[in-house]
Amino acid sequence: MSGDIRSMVMDPVGVLVVEDGARQAEHPRASRIDALEHIANRPIAELVLDGLADAGVRDVVVVVPGELAQDVREALVGGQRSGAVRLRFVEQQGSLDFTGALHSAAPLVGEAPCIIHPPAGLLAEPLTPLVDRLSPHAPDVLVLARREPDDRHGLRPGHLRGLHLVETDSVSTATSCIWLFGQHALRTIFAEPWRDTEGDDMAHAAELIAAAGGALRIRPVDDWSRYSGDPADLLELNRIALDRLQPGPRPVAGQGNRIDGCVRIHPTASVQRSTLVGPVVVGAAARISDAYIGPYTSIGARAQIDATEIERSIIAEGARIAHVGGRLMSSVVGPYAKVFRDFSLPRALRLRVGDGTKVRLY
Repeated sequence: MSGDIRSMVMDPVGVLVVEDGARQAEHPRASRIDALEHIANRPIAELVLDGLADAGVRDVVVVVPGELAQDVREALVGGQRSGAVRLRFVEQQGSLDFTGALHSAAPLVGEAPCIIHPPAGLLAEPLTPLVDRLSPHAPDVLVLARREPDDRHGLRPGHLRGLHLVETDSVSTATSCIWLFGQHALRTIFAEPWRDTEGDDMAHAAELIAAAGGALRIRPVDDWSRYSGDPADLLELNRIALDRLQPGPRPVAGQGNRIDGCVRIHPTASVQRSTLVGPVVVGAAARISDAYIGPYTSIGARAQIDATEIERSIIAEGARIAHVGGRLMSSVVGPYAKVFRDFSLPRALRLRVGDGTKVRLY
């Protein structure tokens, strides 16, 4: 079989299930759409769509709760996505569960192979060689599951609870991994009402696939991350995204700057008397002066960085950082936030800390 996913009899269809992140949080407040959080100055879901497009996917079904549909449409339609990917939206009213979402998507997928990809997660390796393992004639299923550090026993189907939103001790399950369905597989599994059981969902899926002449396999993956509210995961996703950064026109060093590695600077951004060590991306109308911007850092549009060292961080749109004493490391600074050193007397630590915020002082 060719190394091109398009050698399959039918082109694959992508399926994204968008959830309300706030409902999954420990202290839910207003809606939070994890898939629309920015890494490398773009929504995570946009980068997911890029990865699907690279694997030959041209048609993506987006299942989304009704109250989030408008925000998701506006963010994904007409974004910076590469390739001609057609988006079809399916709105579900009320709470969105993963199994119900796949029931909704199955008629649109039909007999085609499909990739069910979390819209807020990224896999470092390309999808094409993985999908190429599926038979073009049998309803095979390949589950990509992250192996946890303490998983000493390997992966078995019994470790996963199939299509429910739960996690086990050894691997992440449906919403934290990628499902690759061969031709006919999704329709085979959802041809009948899904059996709501307490522990044999994966076994039930395996039985259905085996009866149809296919096979269900689980492949562990290590370099995978998914955002669900933890800033550390957002930084890891930013690393994966910046590793994918394609070199653009070489930035002109001028203005007393030093540019090393893969650095993308928007033409409208201003960089003066600064050192940038890639991978780094600088957004539109951003202003950087007398600064050091280290690897794996994204600077959002209209952000302002003055006399500050930053490394492995996400600085969101419109944020302002100035004269911070010491290097800012592994940090996430939100949209239009201000971080600055106050030189006024008397010297004191002055904080304005929002609900649920964590502040660690050294």
